[in-house]
Amino acid sequence: MKTKFFLSSFTSRIFCAACFLLFSSVAVLAQAAASSASPDSTSDFTIANGMKTIHRRITGNEVVAVQIYFRGGTRNITEKNAGIETLLFEVATQGTKNFNKGQINRELARMGTIVDAASGYDFSVMAMRCVRKNFDRSWELLTDMILNPLFDDKEVTLVKDQIINGLRQQNDQPETSVAILSNKLLFASHPYYNSPDGTIESVSALTATDLKAHHAKILGAGRMLAVVVGNVTLPEIRQKVETSFGKLAKGDFKNDAIQTFAKAAEPEFQIINRPVATNYIRATFAAPPLDHPDYPAFYIATDILSQLFFQEVRVRRNLSYGADATLLSNRANSGFLSVTTPKPNETIRVMFDQIDFLQRQVIREEGLRSIVSGFLTKYYTKLETNDAQAARLAEYELLGGDWRRLNTWIDAVNKVTPMDINRVCRAYLKNFHFAVAGDPSQFNRDLFLSR
Repeated sequence: MKTKFFLSSFTSRIFCAACFLLFSSVAVLAQAAASSASPDSTSDFTIANGMKTIHRRITGNEVVAVQIYFRGGTRNITEKNAGIETLLFEVATQGTKNFNKGQINRELARMGTIVDAASGYDFSVMAMRCVRKNFDRSWELLTDMILNPLFDDKEVTLVKDQIINGLRQQNDQPETSVAILSNKLLFASHPYYNSPDGTIESVSALTATDLKAHHAKILGAGRMLAVVVGNVTLPEIRQKVETSFGKLAKGDFKNDAIQTFAKAAEPEFQIINRPVATNYIRATFAAPPLDHPDYPAFYIATDILSQLFFQEVRVRRNLSYGADATLLSNRANSGFLSVTTPKPNETIRVMFDQIDFLQRQVIREEGLRSIVSGFLTKYYTKLETNDAQAARLAEYELLGGDWRRLNTWIDAVNKVTPMDINRVCRAYLKNFHFAVAGDPSQFNRDLFLSR
């Protein structure tokens, strides 16, 4: 029989002490968000070649955020060319057929415009942030980087060296090493196994010719998405998108369903034998994706678990300064537990106890409502910038099925019940893929494989 609880007395004090501030903060942030943007101020359009654009009008500030996405991510790469999109988009910012590197740097510095790029498991993105008065020129530079990158041999070599140095440093950092290994354990036989960052071997082998060929492959309107958030009108954005990208071919990209993790139901444990002052632990596990009905409940459950880790591992027992639980939002989704500690077995037992606690018990309704209020405060705070709003809209469009589902996110969170929390914890908090770095004699393998 399940028993109900409010929270531990210590947890109750924390949430009750903050309760007034939490409700006040949610109200203030929600009012601020509603004053500058609303679902009615967000719309989309698709031009003739199939390229879609999401536009949100924000009148409360003069910042304009533009993000151009390329679908596919790790499905666009192989083991041999892993890292190619990371390299490609970084080199694209170093010079185009119409603007050399010096011109780009001077123009961006003069305007205070920031252009950046990133690659992930499901997509790559080139992003620009500028002030309204410099929007036209900033758009011109960004779109030329996307459409007409030069891929100069010298710049390719320079950026390659920077990326390779970063990859070497990954191997020197035990926290990064366990994160990479833990992911690979879960991602075996899956497209995600090939990291978007690549490896030293794969990045070293890439050439300017490879970048040009890959650029031609992914520059198709059917795989691209533009998101614009700021004080610019819809007709203005439509005209710019059509002028800049309207002549692109649609391409043959198909957004097929991505496979599940073949090893999701098999707990694993691997040790990196390394002399370190403290032990590094990471456990990756399969989780519901953004478009799954369980996602809101499990997001809240993960937040609760992280709070329990903080209280039980750090505050009460002083076993670690950092014990955490995190839920990601990839198409084939995962989450992870992480901790650094000199006492790995004792710490993992405590963390497992918190998981068991959530799987066996049912939170009282009033306790859950306080927790949800705290969650929503953090949620609204993270959406205070135009960049963050653009990224969230893109996330729901690319991973959540439709950006409009973002409009119902708060309702979905508020509908989460105590039984939902209990159910999703039992469904997903299991079959952990542990990677650890430290002295092998300090780890009880059977303990780590027991969940």
